[in-house]
Amino acid sequence: MWRIRMHGRGGQGIKTASQMLGSAGFYSGFQAQDFPLYGAERRGAPVIAFTRISKDAILERGPISSPDIILIGDETLLNDPQSAPLCGADPSTVIFVNSDRMPESLASNFSVTAVNLTDLCLQHLDNRMVYSSALSAAGARLLGIIELPDLLQAVEDELTGVSSQVLRGNLNLAREIFEIIQPAVISEKANSPLIAKSLVFPQHLPVVDGAPIILDPGNMALRKTGNWRVERPKIDYEQCNNCMICYARCPDGVIRTAPDGRPEIDYDHCKGCLICAQECPGHFINTVRETGMFP
Repeated sequence: MWRIRMHGRGGQGIKTASQMLGSAGFYSGFQAQDFPLYGAERRGAPVIAFTRISKDAILERGPISSPDIILIGDETLLNDPQSAPLCGADPSTVIFVNSDRMPESLASNFSVTAVNLTDLCLQHLDNRMVYSSALSAAGARLLGIIELPDLLQAVEDELTGVSSQVLRGNLNLAREIFEIIQPAVISEKANSPLIAKSLVFPQHLPVVDGAPIILDPGNMALRKTGNWRVERPKIDYEQCNNCMICYARCPDGVIRTAPDGRPEIDYDHCKGCLICAQECPGHFINTVRETGMFP
């Protein structure tokens, strides 16, 4: 069995990439299983998806803790302790990073492939933030067991309903990535035996004990949602006239008034929705892409 884990952010097509890879494996004659794992967060929040492909029936369920392949769609997640995309990896794990540079600190410990999917998506799709076809193609090629026609069929099936131009761009994108990436050498890991869990009999508790009643004060400010951001707004203070429309329009209230009367962005909690940049009358708020810094 081959176990693949994908990491990305909401809106980047991570769930769809997992579905495409699972369908491609099925079309190639294997058993397949795929599913995502995420909460109710908005676009930009970390997302995980899992794909299992096997010659035999797949009896495993639940998240993949020890993957054979890790596909990282957003390099900024490498420094996110909550996402921890490398958790469970060992020297035999194959790691793919969407990046235009090779993370040397990873290359010394793992088998790493780095390709700039962002530029390829911009070239073929005119969109640099949707990685579904790109990431599924990278996973299929690294596995080395999936044929290109089966991958293209999976992409076409998952994108049913899109325009012919968008579909053609995704198919060309998948072809190019399939050609530039070489199959990886994946070491077979020992399958741990399946052990049945003992039955759990829930107790009937009083409402005060059993209901989710929260008595502690709110702690949302401690949740640094700034790590959901892939692009940041940056105020051009040489042009800003302190009209404070950005302050009024920010849906999360992360723009405050500095002591000198200028608007100031709280980057610890700014999620990068960029509404402030759209609403600024003089267009004095620029957009800057976040980039990852490898340790």
